[in-house]
Amino acid sequence: MHAVESTRERSPDAPGRDEGFTLIELLVVLLIIGILLAIAIPTFLSVTNKANNTAAQSNLSTALTGADAFFANAGQQSYANLDYTAGATSTISSIGTGITYVSGSVASSSSTGPKVISIWVPASSGGAALVMTALARGSLDCWGIVDIKATLSTAIDHESAPGTYYFVVPGSSVSTCIAASVTPTVANISSTAYPHG
Repeated sequence: MHAVESTRERSPDAPGRDEGFTLIELLVVLLIIGILLAIAIPTFLSVTNKANNTAAQSNLSTALTGADAFFANAGQQSYANLDYTAGATSTISSIGTGITYVSGSVASSSSTGPKVISIWVPASSGGAALVMTALARGSLDCWGIVDIKATLSTAIDHESAPGTYYFVVPGSSVSTCIAASVTPTVANISSTAYPHG
């Protein structure tokens, strides 16, 4: 009888016996978790990059609204006093758009905070043009707007006719999203909406 009882104790069907997971079961669970992570992480990063791009575009649109208000208040004459010159504070800061502005020779990411716009009024435009850039954190796309109020003799970012032009320089670096020096390609400029990043 002793042999029968010991067989029952070793039997996997014996009541009260604690069973653990086998190595294969653990490996299958880890494999499933790995597959789920491989699907979820790229999706999360894609959504985050799109949100950063949308935020940069929204900040530029808000800045453009403020700049247009400045232009209208200036008797629709010039953007000239809007620019940072010789270390002075730009007059666009007083419009109260909730955005931090930096000189057109400084990258839009140089200040702290998520809403930083690099702003530049090209001297060659006689105050009739404005260039603004914003860096989308994460994707590092440099988004920008060129607003031209009168026909220019010298093109700015491939444009000289009056209008608002939207551009993107994909995959910029933190230090190159500068309004005065960014140069988008013709394919990355649009007069209707932001091109795809």
